[in-house]
Amino acid sequence: MADHFPTDEVEHTTRDSDSAEPEATQATAESEPESPFLRTPGELRNEIYRYALLEDDTIKINKHAKPAQPGMLQTNRQCRKEAGDIYYHENTFLFGISHFEASIYVHYFLIFDNNNLSSQIEWCKSSPRRRWCKTTAHVSRSQNWANLLVWLEAYWNHECGGIVGNTGGSSSSQGGGGGHGKANADAKAATHLFAMVKKMMQRKALGWEDAREFLEEAHAALAEIKPRWAWRSGAADMTASLQ
Repeated sequence: MADHFPTDEVEHTTRDSDSAEPEATQATAESEPESPFLRTPGELRNEIYRYALLEDDTIKINKHAKPAQPGMLQTNRQCRKEAGDIYYHENTFLFGISHFEASIYVHYFLIFDNNNLSSQIEWCKSSPRRRWCKTTAHVSRSQNWANLLVWLEAYWNHECGGIVGNTGGSSSSQGGGGGHGKANADAKAATHLFAMVKKMMQRKALGWEDAREFLEEAHAALAEIKPRWAWRSGAADMTASLQ
């Protein structure tokens, strides 16, 4: 079961040296002759990759914990492909998202996408018995409409996933895997906004500005029902699935 983050562990991030390969390093690695390691049987290489890259615990990603890309993924193209598949598919990642400020999640989603994994990622609660592409987010603390709107726009632009939920106070991902988490009405409301955006994305005639107008009206309606749903203050907490 994934651990929860402290509730203030998100900051804006961009691609940096911790997560992106320097061009010089990549070019040098790819110009080197084939390593004797790559002549070993593939089954043995996979065992070595797993021994070196798989973590027993969830890999937490937040402003206090931004894991650097493992050195094994910075050797040559073949190693990056083979080892990257194992590292990103078989480890568990947990993002800390506070005040709906999801830039760190969007940033790492692009890394997953560059590894051709985004379509295969199942956003669900971690379980040591299900070691395949498990990623979830702990959404917490006071809500912020401006931050949520930025996240919704990134979702609209296919730059990341969005939080999803089902009835009964639990959250789940499409395709089977699911995670349970409690949420108050504020946090649950966000799942409906992502669902609304998903439906609008299917209407080719609509652009983001059109979608934003609908979202602003929905936001105003929520605020009329209960002032706290203006998301200017007040706590909300949930462990969210993402898709």
